[in-house]
Amino acid sequence: MQQQYKVNNTIFNNLEEATAHVATLNKAVTIEPYTPPSAESKKLSVVRNMLVREMLEWAGSFVHHMSPSTDVSWMYSFEDADGNSDAGDCYYEDCTDVTFGNNLMWADACDDYQSAVDNFDSLLGDYNSYNTEDKLSDMLNNMYHTMSDHSSETDDYIGCVRDSIEKMCANNPNIAHSYHHPSRRTTISFSGNVDAMYNSYMLDRNS
Repeated sequence: MQQQYKVNNTIFNNLEEATAHVATLNKAVTIEPYTPPSAESKKLSVVRNMLVREMLEWAGSFVHHMSPSTDVSWMYSFEDADGNSDAGDCYYEDCTDVTFGNNLMWADACDDYQSAVDNFDSLLGDYNSYNTEDKLSDMLNNMYHTMSDHSSETDDYIGCVRDSIEKMCANNPNIAHSYHHPSRRTTISFSGNVDAMYNSYMLDRNS
């Protein structure tokens, strides 16, 4: 097969065509050798994108789940001149010199939600470097641990994200879940078949 060349996102069949194109540009660009992707690499790319979709949709659902649903009366607290303080569901109207502040339950819920939002944003990017079947497990595991990143191992966030990914994997034959109790470490891996997943996708895509 004749060597092709790439200038920005344009593919040329030979170096002469690429060079002629560069001459028409008013800025410096690089001519790079280009090898079209093989059928196998195209297939892997489809499967990788299928898995990324699964993980992003799981992560997005988890963000929605973590949206604060704290009772209104627990979104704030009060304190009076005598040192009495409690959540907003108490009688404070007849207290003296009442001041109002944040409630820890609401603050924790907001912190958990913000972590989920930030972690989801961190998932957005380029996964094309995971270009072998063996690397798909690394990709999935890295995506999960990006989503599970949080400042504390003792609060609700960690338990919620572990429970969420376990349930997702239980219903997904292509993504496996394991948990190592001594280290409290969750591992996510690829358990599907590239050919079967690709064929299933193309059947659905072309139907």
